[in-house]
Amino acid sequence: MRIYNTATRQVEEFTTYVPRLARGYVCGITPYDHMHVGHGRVYVFFDIFRRYLERLGYEVRLVINFTDIDDKIINRAKEEFGHEAYRRWREIPERYIAEYFEMTKKLYIKPAYAYPRVTENVEDMVKWISTLVEKGYAYVAPDGSVYFEVAKVPNYGVLSRQKIEELVAGARVEPEPGKRNPLDFALWKSWTPGEPWWDSPWCPGRPGWHLECVVMSTKHLGVPFDFHGGGADLIFPHHENEIAIARAYFGVDNFARYWIHVGYLTVRGEKMSKSLGNIITLREVLSKHSGEALRLAYAMSHYRKPMEFTYELLQQAEDMAKTLYTAYDELSQALRDAGEKDQEPIAQEALKYAEAFYGALDDDMSTPEAVQQLYGMARYIISTVLHRVEKISRETALAILNKYVEMADVLGVLERRQIPKELEEAVKTLVEVRAKLRQERQYQLADYIRQRLAELGVELHDFGPRTYYTYRRT
Repeated sequence: MRIYNTATRQVEEFTTYVPRLARGYVCGITPYDHMHVGHGRVYVFFDIFRRYLERLGYEVRLVINFTDIDDKIINRAKEEFGHEAYRRWREIPERYIAEYFEMTKKLYIKPAYAYPRVTENVEDMVKWISTLVEKGYAYVAPDGSVYFEVAKVPNYGVLSRQKIEELVAGARVEPEPGKRNPLDFALWKSWTPGEPWWDSPWCPGRPGWHLECVVMSTKHLGVPFDFHGGGADLIFPHHENEIAIARAYFGVDNFARYWIHVGYLTVRGEKMSKSLGNIITLREVLSKHSGEALRLAYAMSHYRKPMEFTYELLQQAEDMAKTLYTAYDELSQALRDAGEKDQEPIAQEALKYAEAFYGALDDDMSTPEAVQQLYGMARYIISTVLHRVEKISRETALAILNKYVEMADVLGVLERRQIPKELEEAVKTLVEVRAKLRQERQYQLADYIRQRLAELGVELHDFGPRTYYTYRRT
Protein backbone atom coordinates (compact mmCIF):
# COMPACT_ATOMS: atom_id res chain seq x y z
CA MET A 1 0.00 0.00 0.00
CA ARG A 2 1.14 3.55 -0.77
CA ILE A 3 0.09 6.65 1.15
CA TYR A 4 0.77 10.37 0.75
CA ASN A 5 3.14 11.72 3.42
CA THR A 6 2.67 15.43 4.12
CA ALA A 7 6.19 15.53 5.58
CA THR A 8 7.82 14.55 2.27
CA ARG A 9 5.07 15.67 -0.15
CA GLN A 10 5.29 12.25 -1.79
CA VAL A 11 3.22 9.08 -2.07
CA GLU A 12 5.29 6.47 -0.25
CA GLU A 13 5.12 2.76 0.36
CA PHE A 14 3.56 2.16 3.77
CA THR A 15 5.78 0.21 6.13
CA THR A 16 5.82 0.00 9.91
CA TYR A 17 8.62 0.01 12.45
CA VAL A 18 7.34 -3.21 13.99
CA PRO A 19 6.24 -5.82 11.42
CA ARG A 20 2.45 -6.16 11.21
CA LEU A 21 1.86 -3.60 13.96
CA ALA A 22 0.60 -0.17 12.86
CA ARG A 23 0.65 2.50 15.56
CA GLY A 24 -1.15 5.74 14.82
CA TYR A 25 -2.48 8.88 16.49
CA VAL A 26 -5.29 11.11 15.26
CA CYS A 27 -5.97 14.46 16.91
CA GLY A 28 -9.34 14.31 18.60
CA ILE A 29 -11.97 16.91 19.33
CA THR A 30 -11.99 19.80 21.75
CA PRO A 31 -15.35 18.91 23.32
CA TYR A 32 -17.04 22.29 23.75
CA ASP A 33 -19.73 22.10 21.03
CA HIS A 34 -21.56 19.70 18.73
CA MET A 35 -19.52 17.66 16.25
CA HIS A 36 -19.99 18.75 12.65
CA VAL A 37 -19.70 16.97 9.31
CA GLY A 38 -16.09 18.11 8.94
CA HIS A 39 -15.18 16.18 12.08
CA GLY A 40 -17.04 13.19 10.69
CA ARG A 41 -15.01 13.19 7.50
CA VAL A 42 -11.72 12.99 9.39
CA TYR A 43 -12.72 10.17 11.72
CA VAL A 44 -14.48 8.13 9.03
CA PHE A 45 -11.41 8.33 6.79
CA PHE A 46 -9.07 7.11 9.52
CA ASP A 47 -11.57 4.36 10.37
CA ILE A 48 -11.46 3.17 6.74
CA PHE A 49 -7.65 3.44 6.79
CA ARG A 50 -7.58 1.39 9.99
CA ARG A 51 -9.99 -1.20 8.56
CA TYR A 52 -7.88 -1.58 5.43
CA LEU A 53 -4.70 -2.03 7.44
CA GLU A 54 -6.46 -4.75 9.43
CA ARG A 55 -7.56 -6.40 6.17
CA LEU A 56 -3.89 -6.40 5.13
CA GLY A 57 -3.05 -8.27 8.31
CA TYR A 58 -1.92 -5.48 10.63
CA GLU A 59 -2.77 -5.11 14.27
CA VAL A 60 -3.72 -1.43 14.52
CA ARG A 61 -3.25 0.63 17.66
CA LEU A 62 -5.07 3.85 16.90
CA VAL A 63 -5.11 6.51 19.62
CA ILE A 64 -7.56 9.43 19.57
CA ASN A 65 -7.41 12.07 22.29
CA PHE A 66 -9.83 14.51 23.90
CA THR A 67 -8.62 18.04 24.64
CA ASP A 68 -10.91 18.31 27.65
CA ILE A 69 -9.51 21.58 29.00
CA ASP A 70 -9.16 24.58 26.71
CA ASP A 71 -10.08 28.27 26.40
CA LYS A 72 -13.16 27.31 24.36
CA ILE A 73 -14.38 24.95 27.07
CA ILE A 74 -13.83 27.57 29.76
CA ASN A 75 -15.64 30.24 27.74
CA ARG A 76 -18.54 27.90 27.03
CA ALA A 77 -18.82 27.11 30.74
CA LYS A 78 -18.91 30.82 31.57
CA GLU A 79 -21.67 31.34 28.98
CA GLU A 80 -23.78 28.51 30.38
CA PHE A 81 -23.06 28.58 34.10
CA GLY A 82 -21.99 32.16 34.84
CA HIS A 83 -20.48 32.46 38.33
CA GLU A 84 -20.75 28.67 38.76
CA ALA A 85 -18.45 28.00 35.79
CA TYR A 86 -15.43 27.34 38.01
CA ARG A 87 -17.33 24.56 39.78
CA ARG A 88 -19.24 23.10 36.81
CA TRP A 89 -16.89 23.48 33.82
CA ARG A 90 -16.31 19.70 33.56
CA GLU A 91 -19.93 19.24 32.51
CA ILE A 92 -19.10 20.80 29.14
CA PRO A 93 -16.44 18.28 27.98
CA GLU A 94 -18.36 15.35 29.49
CA ARG A 95 -21.45 16.28 27.49
CA TYR A 96 -19.66 16.50 24.15
CA ILE A 97 -17.40 13.51 24.74
CA ALA A 98 -20.60 11.50 25.27
CA GLU A 99 -21.91 12.93 22.00
CA TYR A 100 -18.66 11.92 20.27
CA PHE A 101 -19.21 8.28 21.18
CA GLU A 102 -22.88 8.49 20.21
CA MET A 103 -22.08 9.94 16.77
CA THR A 104 -19.14 7.65 16.03
CA LYS A 105 -21.27 4.63 16.94
CA LYS A 106 -23.90 5.78 14.43
CA LEU A 107 -21.12 6.16 11.86
CA TYR A 108 -19.89 2.60 12.59
CA ILE A 109 -16.45 3.89 13.56
CA LYS A 110 -14.54 1.17 15.40
CA PRO A 111 -13.33 1.96 18.93
CA ALA A 112 -9.82 3.32 19.28
CA TYR A 113 -6.99 1.60 21.12
CA ALA A 114 -7.02 4.43 23.69
CA TYR A 115 -8.80 7.73 24.30
CA PRO A 116 -6.43 9.77 26.50
CA ARG A 117 -7.66 13.02 28.02
CA VAL A 118 -5.54 16.06 28.75
CA THR A 119 -6.82 16.31 32.32
CA GLU A 120 -5.63 12.75 33.02
CA ASN A 121 -2.08 13.48 31.83
CA VAL A 122 -1.21 16.86 33.34
CA GLU A 123 1.44 15.37 35.64
CA ASP A 124 3.28 13.89 32.64
CA MET A 125 3.06 17.22 30.83
CA VAL A 126 4.59 19.08 33.77
CA LYS A 127 7.54 16.64 33.71
CA TRP A 128 8.00 17.22 29.98
CA ILE A 129 8.02 20.98 30.45
CA SER A 130 10.61 20.70 33.23
CA THR A 131 12.86 18.68 30.90
CA LEU A 132 12.45 21.17 28.04
CA VAL A 133 13.34 24.06 30.37
CA GLU A 134 16.41 22.16 31.62
CA LYS A 135 17.52 21.50 28.02
CA GLY A 136 17.19 25.18 27.13
CA TYR A 137 14.31 24.81 24.68
CA ALA A 138 11.77 26.53 26.92
CA TYR A 139 11.76 29.57 29.19
CA VAL A 140 9.64 30.89 32.03
CA ALA A 141 7.88 34.22 31.58
CA PRO A 142 7.44 36.73 34.44
CA ASP A 143 3.85 35.58 35.07
CA GLY A 144 4.92 31.95 35.43
CA SER A 145 3.83 30.84 31.95
CA VAL A 146 6.33 28.64 30.11
CA TYR A 147 7.02 29.11 26.38
CA PHE A 148 8.73 26.90 23.84
CA GLU A 149 11.50 28.79 22.01
CA VAL A 150 11.00 27.98 18.33
CA ALA A 151 14.32 29.48 17.21
CA LYS A 152 16.20 26.82 19.20
CA VAL A 153 14.92 24.00 16.95
CA PRO A 154 16.63 23.50 13.57
CA ASN A 155 14.40 23.28 10.47
CA TYR A 156 11.30 24.63 12.12
CA GLY A 157 8.60 24.81 9.44
CA VAL A 158 9.62 21.54 7.75
CA LEU A 159 6.08 20.12 7.76
CA SER A 160 4.30 23.21 6.44
CA ARG A 161 7.25 24.05 4.13
CA GLN A 162 7.53 27.59 5.42
CA LYS A 163 10.49 29.63 6.59
CA ILE A 164 10.59 31.15 10.05
CA GLU A 165 10.73 34.66 8.55
CA GLU A 166 7.54 33.97 6.57
CA LEU A 167 5.84 32.43 9.57
CA VAL A 168 6.64 35.41 11.78
CA ALA A 169 5.17 37.76 9.18
CA GLY A 170 1.91 35.79 9.00
CA ALA A 171 1.80 34.35 12.50
CA ARG A 172 -1.70 33.68 13.83
CA VAL A 173 -0.91 34.50 17.45
CA GLU A 174 -2.39 36.70 20.13
CA PRO A 175 -0.10 39.09 22.01
CA GLU A 176 1.19 37.41 25.14
CA PRO A 177 3.43 39.24 27.62
CA GLY A 178 6.78 37.60 28.19
CA LYS A 179 7.18 35.94 24.78
CA ARG A 180 10.55 36.38 23.11
CA ASN A 181 9.32 35.62 19.60
CA PRO A 182 5.84 35.80 18.01
CA LEU A 183 6.11 32.10 17.03
CA ASP A 184 6.98 30.90 20.53
CA PHE A 185 4.04 29.05 22.01
CA ALA A 186 2.80 28.22 25.47
CA LEU A 187 3.70 24.93 27.10
CA TRP A 188 2.15 26.08 30.37
CA LYS A 189 -0.45 28.85 30.76
CA SER A 190 -0.57 30.77 34.03
CA TRP A 191 -3.78 30.71 36.02
CA THR A 192 -6.52 33.29 35.55
CA PRO A 193 -8.90 33.79 38.51
CA GLY A 194 -12.15 31.88 38.07
CA GLU A 195 -10.60 29.26 35.78
CA PRO A 196 -9.49 25.64 36.41
CA TRP A 197 -5.86 25.14 37.39
CA TRP A 198 -3.25 22.52 38.25
CA ASP A 199 -0.12 22.93 40.32
CA SER A 200 3.35 23.23 38.75
CA PRO A 201 6.88 24.37 39.70
CA TRP A 202 6.23 27.70 37.94
CA CYS A 203 2.70 28.74 38.84
CA PRO A 204 -0.83 27.37 39.02
CA GLY A 205 -2.14 26.89 35.47
CA ARG A 206 -2.78 24.38 32.72
CA PRO A 207 -0.91 22.81 29.76
CA GLY A 208 -0.70 24.33 26.27
CA TRP A 209 -2.40 22.67 23.32
CA HIS A 210 0.62 21.71 21.20
CA LEU A 211 2.37 19.95 24.07
CA GLU A 212 -0.64 17.82 24.93
CA CYS A 213 -0.80 15.70 21.79
CA VAL A 214 2.91 14.88 21.60
CA VAL A 215 2.91 13.78 25.25
CA MET A 216 -0.19 11.60 24.93
CA SER A 217 0.71 10.06 21.55
CA THR A 218 4.20 8.98 22.57
CA LYS A 219 2.99 7.77 25.96
CA HIS A 220 0.67 5.24 24.31
CA LEU A 221 2.60 4.48 21.11
CA GLY A 222 6.31 4.98 21.86
CA VAL A 223 8.86 6.82 19.73
CA PRO A 224 8.91 6.78 16.82
CA PHE A 225 5.47 5.53 15.81
CA ASP A 226 4.02 4.95 12.36
CA PHE A 227 1.45 7.59 11.44
CA HIS A 228 0.00 10.80 12.80
CA GLY A 229 -3.11 12.35 11.32
CA GLY A 230 -5.86 14.91 11.45
CA GLY A 231 -7.49 17.60 9.37
CA ALA A 232 -5.44 19.71 6.96
CA ASP A 233 -6.02 22.74 9.18
CA LEU A 234 -3.75 21.16 11.82
CA ILE A 235 -0.60 21.12 9.67
CA PHE A 236 0.31 24.56 11.00
CA PRO A 237 0.72 25.43 13.73
CA HIS A 238 -0.37 22.37 15.69
CA HIS A 239 1.49 19.52 13.99
CA GLU A 240 4.46 21.74 13.20
CA ASN A 241 4.79 22.53 16.89
CA GLU A 242 4.37 18.90 17.91
CA ILE A 243 7.33 18.01 15.71
CA ALA A 244 9.39 20.82 17.23
CA ILE A 245 8.66 19.65 20.79
CA ALA A 246 9.46 16.02 19.95
CA ARG A 247 12.75 17.01 18.30
CA ALA A 248 13.77 18.95 21.38
CA TYR A 249 12.65 16.29 23.86
CA PHE A 250 13.73 13.08 22.09
CA GLY A 251 16.37 14.34 19.68
CA VAL A 252 14.66 12.63 16.74
CA ASP A 253 13.98 14.23 13.35
CA ASN A 254 10.42 12.95 13.17
CA PHE A 255 8.56 11.14 15.92
CA ALA A 256 5.95 9.86 13.41
CA ARG A 257 6.93 8.37 10.06
CA TYR A 258 3.86 9.34 8.03
CA TRP A 259 1.83 12.53 8.41
CA ILE A 260 -1.63 12.06 6.91
CA HIS A 261 -4.07 14.94 6.53
CA VAL A 262 -7.70 15.04 5.42
CA GLY A 263 -8.85 17.92 3.20
CA TYR A 264 -11.34 20.63 4.01
CA LEU A 265 -15.08 20.13 3.82
CA THR A 266 -17.04 23.01 2.30
CA VAL A 267 -20.70 24.01 2.19
CA ARG A 268 -21.81 26.04 -0.81
CA GLY A 269 -18.17 26.50 -1.74
CA GLU A 270 -17.08 27.94 1.60
CA LYS A 271 -15.40 26.40 4.61
CA MET A 272 -17.78 25.87 7.51
CA SER A 273 -17.67 28.59 10.17
CA LYS A 274 -19.99 30.02 12.80
CA SER A 275 -19.60 33.50 11.32
CA LEU A 276 -21.03 32.27 8.00
CA GLY A 277 -23.75 30.30 9.72
CA ASN A 278 -23.10 27.23 7.56
CA ILE A 279 -22.10 24.68 10.18
CA ILE A 280 -23.92 21.37 9.73
CA THR A 281 -23.81 19.09 12.76
CA LEU A 282 -23.52 15.34 12.64
CA ARG A 283 -26.56 15.07 14.88
CA GLU A 284 -28.64 16.94 12.30
CA VAL A 285 -27.41 14.82 9.39
CA LEU A 286 -27.73 11.49 11.17
CA SER A 287 -31.28 12.30 12.23
CA LYS A 288 -32.22 12.25 8.53
CA HIS A 289 -29.74 9.83 6.92
CA SER A 290 -28.02 6.57 7.81
CA GLY A 291 -24.44 6.49 9.04
CA GLU A 292 -23.57 4.22 6.12
CA ALA A 293 -24.86 6.75 3.60
CA LEU A 294 -22.70 9.44 5.19
CA ARG A 295 -19.68 7.10 5.12
CA LEU A 296 -20.27 6.48 1.40
CA ALA A 297 -20.68 10.21 0.77
CA TYR A 298 -17.35 10.90 2.46
CA ALA A 299 -15.67 8.05 0.57
CA MET A 300 -16.85 9.40 -2.79
CA SER A 301 -14.27 12.20 -2.42
CA HIS A 302 -10.53 11.51 -2.18
CA TYR A 303 -9.43 12.18 1.38
CA ARG A 304 -6.78 14.76 0.43
CA LYS A 305 -9.09 16.84 -1.75
CA PRO A 306 -11.70 19.39 -0.64
CA MET A 307 -15.18 17.92 -0.35
CA GLU A 308 -18.37 19.84 -1.05
CA PHE A 309 -21.10 18.64 1.29
CA THR A 310 -24.68 18.55 -0.01
CA TYR A 311 -27.85 16.72 0.91
CA GLU A 312 -28.16 15.71 -2.75
CA LEU A 313 -24.89 13.82 -2.36
CA LEU A 314 -26.28 12.11 0.73
CA GLN A 315 -29.42 11.03 -1.10
CA GLN A 316 -27.25 9.58 -3.87
CA ALA A 317 -25.32 7.68 -1.18
CA GLU A 318 -28.59 6.40 0.35
CA ASP A 319 -29.65 5.03 -3.02
CA MET A 320 -26.27 3.38 -3.40
CA ALA A 321 -26.53 1.82 0.07
CA LYS A 322 -29.94 0.39 -0.84
CA THR A 323 -28.42 -1.29 -3.91
CA LEU A 324 -25.59 -2.70 -1.79
CA TYR A 325 -28.10 -4.27 0.59
CA THR A 326 -30.23 -5.62 -2.25
CA ALA A 327 -27.22 -7.48 -3.65
CA TYR A 328 -26.34 -8.86 -0.21
CA ASP A 329 -29.86 -9.96 0.75
CA GLU A 330 -30.64 -11.63 -2.55
CA LEU A 331 -27.29 -13.37 -3.00
CA SER A 332 -27.53 -14.70 0.57
CA GLN A 333 -30.83 -16.35 -0.33
CA ALA A 334 -29.62 -17.45 -3.78
CA LEU A 335 -27.04 -19.77 -2.20
CA ARG A 336 -29.77 -22.40 -1.88
CA ASP A 337 -30.47 -22.19 -5.64
CA ALA A 338 -26.86 -22.68 -6.76
CA GLY A 339 -25.98 -25.70 -8.86
CA GLU A 340 -23.59 -28.55 -8.19
CA LYS A 341 -20.73 -27.34 -10.37
CA ASP A 342 -19.51 -24.25 -12.21
CA GLN A 343 -20.71 -24.04 -15.80
CA GLU A 344 -19.95 -20.35 -16.49
CA PRO A 345 -17.03 -18.05 -15.49
CA ILE A 346 -19.26 -15.85 -13.35
CA ALA A 347 -16.94 -15.92 -10.36
CA GLN A 348 -13.93 -14.65 -12.32
CA GLU A 349 -15.94 -11.70 -13.58
CA ALA A 350 -17.30 -10.90 -10.13
CA LEU A 351 -13.90 -11.10 -8.44
CA LYS A 352 -12.40 -8.61 -10.92
CA TYR A 353 -14.24 -5.94 -8.97
CA ALA A 354 -12.46 -7.01 -5.80
CA GLU A 355 -9.07 -6.85 -7.50
CA ALA A 356 -9.78 -3.28 -8.68
CA PHE A 357 -11.18 -2.36 -5.25
CA TYR A 358 -8.00 -3.29 -3.42
CA GLY A 359 -5.85 -1.80 -6.16
CA ALA A 360 -7.60 1.53 -5.59
CA LEU A 361 -7.00 1.45 -1.83
CA ASP A 362 -3.37 0.51 -2.39
CA ASP A 363 -3.02 3.69 -4.43
CA ASP A 364 -3.12 6.35 -1.70
CA MET A 365 -6.49 5.20 -0.35
CA SER A 366 -8.49 6.08 -3.47
CA THR A 367 -11.86 5.52 -1.85
CA PRO A 368 -13.87 7.07 -4.74
CA GLU A 369 -12.67 4.29 -7.04
CA ALA A 370 -13.11 1.68 -4.29
CA VAL A 371 -16.73 2.75 -3.80
CA GLN A 372 -17.37 2.46 -7.52
CA GLN A 373 -15.91 -1.05 -7.59
CA LEU A 374 -18.04 -2.18 -4.63
CA TYR A 375 -21.12 -0.67 -6.25
CA GLY A 376 -20.16 -2.25 -9.58
CA MET A 377 -19.93 -5.66 -7.93
CA ALA A 378 -23.36 -5.15 -6.35
CA ARG A 379 -24.85 -4.32 -9.75
CA TYR A 380 -23.13 -7.37 -11.29
CA ILE A 381 -24.56 -9.61 -8.57
CA ILE A 382 -28.08 -8.28 -9.20
CA SER A 383 -27.91 -8.25 -12.99
CA THR A 384 -25.91 -11.41 -13.66
CA VAL A 385 -25.15 -13.69 -10.72
CA LEU A 386 -28.76 -13.95 -9.51
CA HIS A 387 -30.05 -14.71 -13.00
CA ARG A 388 -27.46 -17.47 -13.56
CA VAL A 389 -27.02 -18.76 -10.06
CA GLU A 390 -27.90 -22.31 -11.09
CA LYS A 391 -24.85 -22.20 -13.41
CA ILE A 392 -22.40 -21.97 -10.51
CA SER A 393 -21.75 -24.11 -7.46
CA ARG A 394 -22.78 -23.17 -3.95
CA GLU A 395 -19.10 -22.85 -3.03
CA THR A 396 -18.60 -20.32 -5.83
CA ALA A 397 -21.71 -18.33 -4.90
CA LEU A 398 -20.55 -18.28 -1.29
CA ALA A 399 -17.05 -17.16 -2.34
CA ILE A 400 -18.56 -14.23 -4.26
CA LEU A 401 -20.73 -13.29 -1.28
CA ASN A 402 -17.82 -13.50 1.17
CA LYS A 403 -15.57 -11.34 -1.02
CA TYR A 404 -18.36 -8.80 -1.44
CA VAL A 405 -18.90 -8.61 2.34
CA GLU A 406 -15.15 -8.36 2.90
CA MET A 407 -14.98 -5.31 0.61
CA ALA A 408 -17.99 -3.73 2.29
CA ASP A 409 -16.45 -4.25 5.73
CA VAL A 410 -13.36 -2.29 4.70
CA LEU A 411 -15.55 0.71 3.83
CA GLY A 412 -17.70 0.17 6.91
CA VAL A 413 -20.98 -0.46 5.09
CA LEU A 414 -23.47 -3.34 5.18
CA GLU A 415 -23.16 -2.97 8.96
CA ARG A 416 -26.92 -3.57 9.38
CA ARG A 417 -26.99 -6.77 7.39
CA GLN A 418 -27.97 -9.07 10.24
CA ILE A 419 -31.74 -9.52 10.50
CA PRO A 420 -33.39 -11.01 13.64
CA LYS A 421 -33.78 -14.76 13.12
CA GLU A 422 -37.47 -14.70 14.05
CA LEU A 423 -38.20 -12.05 11.40
CA GLU A 424 -36.16 -13.93 8.82
CA GLU A 425 -38.11 -17.14 9.45
CA ALA A 426 -41.46 -15.35 9.31
CA VAL A 427 -40.65 -13.65 6.00
CA LYS A 428 -39.31 -16.90 4.56
CA THR A 429 -42.54 -18.68 5.48
CA LEU A 430 -44.68 -15.98 3.84
CA VAL A 431 -42.55 -16.11 0.69
CA GLU A 432 -43.01 -19.89 0.52
CA VAL A 433 -46.79 -19.52 0.99
CA ARG A 434 -46.89 -16.91 -1.76
CA ALA A 435 -44.93 -19.21 -4.08
CA LYS A 436 -47.53 -21.98 -3.58
CA LEU A 437 -50.36 -19.51 -4.21
CA ARG A 438 -48.73 -18.48 -7.48
CA GLN A 439 -48.37 -22.13 -8.52
CA GLU A 440 -52.08 -22.58 -7.81
CA ARG A 441 -52.85 -19.41 -9.82
CA GLN A 442 -54.27 -17.65 -6.78
CA TYR A 443 -52.66 -14.42 -7.90
CA GLN A 444 -54.91 -12.10 -5.91
CA LEU A 445 -53.85 -13.64 -2.60
CA ALA A 446 -50.22 -13.78 -3.76
CA ASP A 447 -50.33 -10.06 -4.61
CA TYR A 448 -51.90 -9.33 -1.23
CA ILE A 449 -48.93 -10.98 0.53
CA ARG A 450 -46.51 -8.97 -1.61
CA GLN A 451 -48.35 -5.76 -0.76
CA ARG A 452 -48.44 -6.46 2.99
CA LEU A 453 -44.75 -7.36 3.04
CA ALA A 454 -43.94 -4.14 1.16
CA GLU A 455 -45.84 -2.15 3.79
CA LEU A 456 -43.66 -3.84 6.41
CA GLY A 457 -40.48 -2.90 4.52
CA VAL A 458 -39.84 -6.19 2.70
CA GLU A 459 -39.58 -6.04 -1.09
CA LEU A 460 -39.98 -9.19 -3.21
CA HIS A 461 -38.12 -9.77 -6.47
CA ASP A 462 -39.16 -12.65 -8.72
CA PHE A 463 -36.58 -14.36 -10.91
CA GLY A 464 -38.76 -16.81 -12.84
CA PRO A 465 -39.71 -19.54 -10.36
CA ARG A 466 -37.39 -18.09 -7.70
CA THR A 467 -38.24 -15.23 -5.33
CA TYR A 468 -35.76 -13.23 -3.29
CA TYR A 469 -36.50 -10.49 -0.81
CA THR A 470 -34.78 -7.40 0.59
CA TYR A 471 -35.37 -5.45 3.77
CA ARG A 472 -35.81 -1.72 4.15
CA ARG A 473 -33.35 -0.87 6.90
CA THR A 474 -34.12 2.13 9.08
